[in-house]
Amino acid sequence: MKRILFVCTGNTCRSPMAEGMLRIMLREQGMNHIEVRSAGTSAGDGYPVSKNAAIILEEKEALHTSGSSSLTEALLDWADVVLTMTTSHKQQAIQRFPAFIDKMHTLKEYVSEDPSDHVRMDELAQLVAELQLKQSLSQQVTMEERARVRQLEQSLPDYDIADPFGGSLSVYRQCAAEIEECLQRLIRRLKD
Repeated sequence: MKRILFVCTGNTCRSPMAEGMLRIMLREQGMNHIEVRSAGTSAGDGYPVSKNAAIILEEKEALHTSGSSSLTEALLDWADVVLTMTTSHKQQAIQRFPAFIDKMHTLKEYVSEDPSDHVRMDELAQLVAELQLKQSLSQQVTMEERARVRQLEQSLPDYDIADPFGGSLSVYRQCAAEIEECLQRLIRRLKD
């Protein structure tokens, strides 16, 4: 893996923090061959990172100089892996760009160390894609299919990193700490 794309909503808080922090961590580990970018499912192009995200990045000496980017097919084509901040981001990206489903994971899901989580998550992603296709073809989704989706969703841990947008600097720090913990596990995985 050489290209990682982080995705959140507006590409002004979580994904730029993940991008900036991972760049610093990769440099510290001598892993400069890995490229990192970020984008948003509902982002406009060129907006700056939020004030509190900029403070966090500055504190970590991980400045994010480029403006926000909208999630595009070109970015997905560029990436080897796409790591979203929430399950909803992942689902939105899969709906818009189903050809890239194999690249898409939530960050927490991707760094999970429980293999049974990955099996259930893959089954859920496949089932959701199949049911969306059925609905687009005006086919009926059965009660059993809906029940299986609910069962899988309830059996999985929470893979979401909460949106700090509009929150205090301490809320951003909590978010950054959660992201950083995931990035440490990601670095270990990249080294394997």
